Amino acid sequence: MDIVDKIKHITIEIQQQYLQDDTPWIVGYSGGKDSTAVLQLLMYALMKLPKEKLQKPIHVLTNDTLVENPNVVGYVDSQLALIERAGKSQLFSHSPDNFRVVKVVPKIQDRFWINLIGKGYPSPTRNFRWCTDRLKISPTNDYILQQVSQHGKAIIVLGTRKAESTNRAKSMERYDLQDITGAKLRKHTLPNAWVYAPISELDNKEVWQYLQSVPSFWQGDNRKLVVLYKNASDNSAECPLVIDTSTPSCGTSRFGCWVCTVVNRDKSMENLIDNGEEWMEPLLDLRNILAEYREDATKRVEKSRIYADRLGPFTFKIRAELLEKLLKAENATQLDLITKSELAAIQLQWNYDGNFEYSVADIYFKVKNKRIMLDEKTLQQKEQEEFELLKIAAEKHGVNADHIRQLMIVESEFSVSLGRRHNIHNNLQQKIAQFVEEIN
Repeated sequence: MDIVDKIKHITIEIQQQYLQDDTPWIVGYSGGKDSTAVLQLLMYALMKLPKEKLQKPIHVLTNDTLVENPNVVGYVDSQLALIERAGKSQLFSHSPDNFRVVKVVPKIQDRFWINLIGKGYPSPTRNFRWCTDRLKISPTNDYILQQVSQHGKAIIVLGTRKAESTNRAKSMERYDLQDITGAKLRKHTLPNAWVYAPISELDNKEVWQYLQSVPSFWQGDNRKLVVLYKNASDNSAECPLVIDTSTPSCGTSRFGCWVCTVVNRDKSMENLIDNGEEWMEPLLDLRNILAEYREDATKRVEKSRIYADRLGPFTFKIRAELLEKLLKAENATQLDLITKSELAAIQLQWNYDGNFEYSVADIYFKVKNKRIMLDEKTLQQKEQEEFELLKIAAEKHGVNADHIRQLMIVESEFSVSLGRRHNIHNNLQQKIAQFVEEIN
């Protein structure tokens, strides 16, 4: 069967599976060639169905670890905007809410810098790959479980292929297609969730052949994707939407997290730099430092938190040094590599671990030559702007803006502390009684 016949067969199968029931589809999209091919095939297939048949929700789901290759982040974000517009206007113009584009990110306690700089976790290795579950599997599965809870079940549409690797083929055959209510799906490890892989039988060459011969449904430019792969390396693999431990991890040449130290060398970033992306050099240098420091026993606590016979986390001195290097890389690249909330969480973690010698705020000021918090003048201006917005909202609902602000102040005073908030209702009631007395 040639590629044309294969695409026709896949198109018909997608249509049949979509019409099988009302279970929502969650389509994994990472911006790589396989997920692009699946989403493009799916949207073309649904376009051929009568509008009244398009009732089942489609969720295009992407995962941002917040340490992704910046080139890929920019490309993916531009595609997501086009995908959402095309899906809502061309496919689901009659019910735009049935087409959603969703980007999930890790919970703050699971983010890379919180664990590496805050808790001192050494950078990931093949045997201690603490990042995958926290950064990829958990946020993705949380969203899937939300949909399962809402709809009773969910079908996850992925671009996994047997030709990706021998291990992947064995994994897919082990959970081979099952006939579940007439649909060819394999059971996912999550309850009431199944996986559908439309391009499982296509090889690498056929995927590229399809993308280069069929225009993007959402008016993207698949040639940009070709260039992105070519500049990274001749055989780059994408990091797919990871939903469980059986999903193949990134290979030795891949688009993924720029901080990844599971591989010996980040050949994709090296190739991008060689092909004109010199601005990425500070990122590669920091990534290599993370790998180097991990192997240096002098930079780590002598004993693990759990295993007495293993090296422990990075010392506080090294954590502070790595934060400084990260902020310097941020200056050099003009990228936002770490958020203010993550910086605050790192300081809390340091304090929790008993460190009061190193200060995140001091390191930030040393590198940035400015305070991590807004100055007093800027704060006053921000507060005034917020109060003006509050007045507009209060006027709309016929309430006193200053009264609302005072109630918000009471609430914020209680939220500063992590202690019990049992007195907050009494304080709010007293404040409201005061307002009533003033009015009367």
